[in-house]
Amino acid sequence: MFAKRAEEASQHARQLRAELRKKRKADKLKLQQQLGAELLKFTDIETVSQLCSYFEKELNQEAQQLAIEVNFFADQLTWNEQRQYWQVADLRALTDWLATHRT
Repeated sequence: MFAKRAEEASQHARQLRAELRKKRKADKLKLQQQLGAELLKFTDIETVSQLCSYFEKELNQEAQQLAIEVNFFADQLTWNEQRQYWQVADLRALTDWLATHRT
């Protein structure tokens, strides 16, 4: 009797997990459709290749800007011969800039 009830409970749990997966999948699809509709409102993107090009362009620009900002701080580093490490010229500015990139 206990084994039968355990098996029923196990089957019920599997069924609930399957229903939850199905609901999550439907919710995800709905969100993707909403995001796609919003994206079309703001851009002229109509194909997947246009979308890929758009993101490649945006990410490339972001990466270039980030490299410029990193180089700005790197160019201001000075080597401390006595202590054998690189010293930051403006630590507060560096930490403030790093804080803007927190997630």
